[in-house]
This record gives sequence, structure tokens and C-alpha cells, in this order.
Amino acid sequence: MQDLQTLEVQTLGAHLDIMMQELVQIKRVIIGLGHRDEQKTEKAWDELMAASKQISKEWRGPSAVEEIKSQREKRW
Repeated sequence: MQDLQTLEVQTLGAHLDIMMQELVQIKRVIIGLGHRDEQKTEKAWDELMAASKQISKEWRGPSAVEEIKSQREKRW
């Protein structure tokens, strides 16, 4: 009986070791995905800021302040 319990404890311990290794691998994958999303977000933001600067240079319409004022006053 003691040998059976010892074997069961050893088997459970081995299964737990495998599960821990799998959890570590899953964690690495998730962290990697998060890092990629962070880089993607930062790249998108940088591109937006670059486009915004270019649009501001070429804009010939009313200023943003004037546009907001006209919308608040409903002059459209």
C-alpha cells in the first residue's frame, strides 16, 4: 500500500512538472505576443504623427481652433 501511494505521489509530481513547463512556455508565447502588439502600436502611432505633421504643413483650410469654434456656434 505504501509503495502504491509513493508511486502515485511520484506520478502526480511528474505530471505537475510537465504542467509547469507547459505553463512557462505559454507565458513566453503570451509575453512575446504582447511585445509584438506594443511594437505594432508604437509604429502606428509614429506613422500617425508623421502623417499629421505632413497634413498640417499642407492644410489650407480654417485652423483647428476656428473649425471647433464654428462647430460650437453651429455656423454650418
